[in-house]
Amino acid sequence: MMKLVKENDRFTRLLEALESGWEIEEPVLIRATWNRVEADTGVYHFVLRKKAEDKTNLMSLPPSAKLLDFLATHQINVTGL
Repeated sequence: MMKLVKENDRFTRLLEALESGWEIEEPVLIRATWNRVEADTGVYHFVLRKKAEDKTNLMSLPPSAKLLDFLATHQINVTGL
């Protein structure tokens, strides 16, 4: 359960960043994890930009139903590494 809370916190932080003016620079990158326990999953890497302030940030999120639904709903391009 602790892991689920942590993943939801990351997704919530992504939504909060978008609400505060950050934009996703596509494509979102997905890369296999280094953790052998989760070898069949990947991590999604979002490059976020705040053009008005000339800032860039990287946010990495594990896959979740909410994240995958968000990517599909917003038609965000994802590229594997």
